[in-house]
Amino acid sequence: MNIEYLLLCIFPAIVFIIMLVQIKIAPKGSIHEDFLSLEQSKILQGLAAIGIIFHHLSQYITNYGNEWHGPITIFSSMGILFTTIFFFCSGFGLMQSLKSKPDYLKTFLRKRIPAVLIPFIISNAIYLVLVEMYFGSVNSVIESLVCLFGFRLVNTNTWFLVEILILYLAFYFTHRFIKKPGKALGAMSIIVVLMITVSLLLGHDQSKDGGLWFMGEWWYNTTIFFLAGLFMAKYYDKVLAFLKKHYKWLLPVSIVAFLVTFGLEEIVLRTFGYYQEWEGHPGYGAKAITLLAQTIACATWLLMLLLIGMKVRVKNILLVLLGKISLEIYIIHELFKVFLTYEYERDSLALFIWVILLSIGVAIPLHLIHRLLIRLVTMDRKKIQEEELSLDKKLELQKKKKRMRELAIVGSIVLVILCGFIISELYVMLIQPGVYYKEEVELLADAEVGDIIPLGTMNTDYVKSGDERIFWYVLDRQDDKLLLISVSVLSPGEFHDVYEETSWANCSLREMLNGVFYEEYINNYEKELLIETDVFTSDNEEYGTAGGRTVQDYVFLLSAEEVEQYFPNEEDRYVQATQAAARDGANVDINDGYNHAQRDNNTWWWLRNMGADAKKTVVVDAEGDIDYEGRHSTVATGGIRPAMWVRCTEASE
Repeated sequence: MNIEYLLLCIFPAIVFIIMLVQIKIAPKGSIHEDFLSLEQSKILQGLAAIGIIFHHLSQYITNYGNEWHGPITIFSSMGILFTTIFFFCSGFGLMQSLKSKPDYLKTFLRKRIPAVLIPFIISNAIYLVLVEMYFGSVNSVIESLVCLFGFRLVNTNTWFLVEILILYLAFYFTHRFIKKPGKALGAMSIIVVLMITVSLLLGHDQSKDGGLWFMGEWWYNTTIFFLAGLFMAKYYDKVLAFLKKHYKWLLPVSIVAFLVTFGLEEIVLRTFGYYQEWEGHPGYGAKAITLLAQTIACATWLLMLLLIGMKVRVKNILLVLLGKISLEIYIIHELFKVFLTYEYERDSLALFIWVILLSIGVAIPLHLIHRLLIRLVTMDRKKIQEEELSLDKKLELQKKKKRMRELAIVGSIVLVILCGFIISELYVMLIQPGVYYKEEVELLADAEVGDIIPLGTMNTDYVKSGDERIFWYVLDRQDDKLLLISVSVLSPGEFHDVYEETSWANCSLREMLNGVFYEEYINNYEKELLIETDVFTSDNEEYGTAGGRTVQDYVFLLSAEEVEQYFPNEEDRYVQATQAAARDGANVDINDGYNHAQRDNNTWWWLRNMGADAKKTVVVDAEGDIDYEGRHSTVATGGIRPAMWVRCTEASE
C-alpha cells in the first residue's frame, strides 16, 4: 500500500487527536456547567472550521464522494454536521446575550452587524483581487463593485455570512419591536422557515460563477439549527435539567441514533438528493425528503455533541486559538484550496497539510485586522476623563491603547499590501487593455506575412494567471486586413461535444470560439479589430463528405485547402501546445492508434473540414500531414488553433 495514501487515510485522526489533548472528564455524577460557555462554543467552532476544510478537500479528491479514497471519503458528506455547529452556536450566543445583558438590543446594530459585515467585505476584497481578477473573471469596475459588496459571491463560502447577517437583523427587529419574548421567538421561527422554504423553491444557481444568493441546498439544509440555538438558550435551564436527569441513557442512544440517521441520510441523499431537477420538473419532493433526512441526522449529531460536551471538556492553547480565528479559517481556506490544487495531485497528503497550515497562518493576521476595524467602528464615542479613573483603570486603558497601536501597525501593513494588489489588478483590468491595443494596432499597420503579432490574453503558462499574451502568425495580407493563426495550440478540446454527424456550421467548437474565446480572451478594444468573415467549408476532397453551409464568424479554424496554401511544407505545419494546453490534455503523445512517430512534442490540430464521414473531422497530424480520413469529432485531446481576419488600418488613419 502506498505510504502517502495510508497517511492520508489516518491524517484526519492525527489532526483531531493533536487538537483534543488535555481532555478533562467531569467527576461521576456531575457535568461541566460551562459546556456551552462562550469559550467552549468558540472551541467547538474551531474544530468545525478544520472539519469544513477536510470536507471541502475531500469533496475535491473524491468527486463529491463518488470515488472511494479511503476513510477520508466520509468527510465529503460531513459538511452539514460542521455547519450545524456554526448555526447553533450563533443562535445560542444571541439569545444568551439578550437574556444576560439588559441593554443588549440598544447597541446590537452598532456592534453585531459590523462583526459580520467587515469580515464579509474584506473577504470579498481578497478573493476579488487574488482569484476573480487573477483568473480574469471580472471585466469591469461595475462587476468589481458588485463582487466587493457581495451582491455576487466571489467566495461562495461567504453564503454563511450573508445568511447570518439576515438572521441577525431578523433577530433584532423581532425582539426589538415585539415586546413579548414568546411571540418574538415565534416570529423569528416563521422567518427562518420562510428562508428555508424560499431557498428550496429557488433551486440551484446555474450561472457560471455560482455566486447568486439563496440558490443551492447549502443555503438552507442547516439553517434550522440557528433557531435551535435560540430555543436552547431561551429554555436553557429546563433543557439542561432534562439532559442531566436522563444523561445515562441519552448519551448511548444519541450515539446510536446519530450513526443510524447519518447512514440513512446518506442513502436518502443518493436515492433522492437535491439535484432531481430537469426541465419542467423542479424536484421539490426529492429535495424536501432529503432535507428532512439531513435535519434529523444533524439533530442527533448536535444532541450527541452537547451530551459529550457536558461530560468531556477539551481546552488547550491550540483549540483556544482556533476558536478565536474560526471565522477567518472558514473564510480564507478556499483561497488556498483554489491555488494549491494546481500544485499537488488530487489525493496528495501535502495538499491537506498546506491548506490547513496556510489557512491558520493567514487567519491570525486577518483576525487582528477584523478586530481592529470592528473596534474602530464600534467604539464608544464618549470621551473618558482619565483623571477620573483609578490607577488600575488607567493602566488597563494604556494596555488597550498599546494593543490598538499594535493592531493598527499590523493592519496598516496588510492593508498597504492589499492596496498594492488592488492597484496592480485595476491597472491590469482598466489600463493595460488600452496599452495592449495601441501596441497591437501599430504592429498590425506594418505587419507582413510571416510576422508574429500579439493580440488577446489567456492562460498559456502552467500557472493559471490568464495574463499571458496570445501570439499569432500573419498568414496573408489583403489591403487593409490580415489573416492570423495562433502560433501554438491554445487549448485541447473536441470538435463537437456529441457523437453525431456535424459540420463546421453546427459544431460546438465553432460556438466556443465565437463565444467564450471571443468574449473572454479578446478585450473590448481588440474586438474592434476583428472582422466578421464569410467562412466557406468545401467538401472532403478524398471522401466527398459535405462541408456544410457558409457561415459568418469572427474566429474560425483553417480548412485543408488553406493549410495547403499557407503551409505548403509539412515542417511548416508542426505546432506545439502551450504549457497550459499540454497540462489540460492537449495530445502531445500522438501514438494513440495511429502509427505516427513522436516528433519534438508536436501535437495534432483540428481543421474545419469533415473527415471520412460526418462524425469525423480532418486534422493535421504531428508529422505535418493532412489526415483527410480524420479523427472522431468527440476526441477531447485535439489541438485548437484559432484563425481570424483583423483590420490593420487604424494606426495609419
